[in-house]
Amino acid sequence: MSAKNKKQTGLGKGLGALLGQTEKQFQQASQSTEKIIELDLEEISPNKDQPRQEFDQEKLEELAQSIEQHGILQPIIVTFKENLNHYIIIAGERRWRAARIAGLKTVPAIIRNVEDHLILQHSIIENIQRENLNPVEETNAFHELMTQYNMTQEELANTLGKSRSAVANTLRLRNLPEEILKELASGNISAGHARCLLSLSRIEDQINTCELIIANGLSVRETEDYVKRINEPVLKSKPKKKKDLEYELSIKKVETDLSKSLGTKVKLKDRSGRGQIIIPYNNNEELNRLIDILSEK
Repeated sequence: MSAKNKKQTGLGKGLGALLGQTEKQFQQASQSTEKIIELDLEEISPNKDQPRQEFDQEKLEELAQSIEQHGILQPIIVTFKENLNHYIIIAGERRWRAARIAGLKTVPAIIRNVEDHLILQHSIIENIQRENLNPVEETNAFHELMTQYNMTQEELANTLGKSRSAVANTLRLRNLPEEILKELASGNISAGHARCLLSLSRIEDQINTCELIIANGLSVRETEDYVKRINEPVLKSKPKKKKDLEYELSIKKVETDLSKSLGTKVKLKDRSGRGQIIIPYNNNEELNRLIDILSEK
């Protein structure tokens, strides 16, 4: 996209420029197209390029039940398609889908005049503002915006009202293997966990560690510590096997559980079933407290 075209689309000028172009145009749009009207469901189509791709069927059913009882409280946002009698969704596809399940014939909608090349931007911004995108959808949406509109990370950050580091961290998630992205999209791991996994250079280690996070319910902090241990230089040239990683994780879990139970840091040294449990203390008062706890147990 040329510099001239970028200027016309309002890229880099912030959210206000994207959603309104100018104050005068915004006022005109508010008067002519921002009114809430009832639209026939059959006159509305989803946006094939919309950033949100995952729709939990069970949650759609729950929303449909709520709509049956209370109606749609928030209108969807649409724009004109090929003609004035058909529309595509900018924001609110989940509500549109639930309304169909609920058997509604019409939905409340706001018709917004949006040029074709701005529809994706509006859709992404609307979803991000409502926190409707999972991390994988968000990173794909960011990448799509940068690709379609030839934007830098700095321009994208300014447009979305985010810091450049936040945008960079989100985009980095695209470097993870598909197996991990599926777990991230489904919510089995968080974006914080995923960023930890990016610190591992071997895809095999990333996948194995992801499985251990899910199996053991590791926090992001515990995952950071675990990844750090994997990345530490080792004397042995052989890479660690999955069994070795699971053993180390079980030791870490015991240390964590004991530390929480005793209220102090605990170190476990184990070699083939023999070893030591080290419980440090700083003064007599702390020692007496630990003795009382251990005596009760």
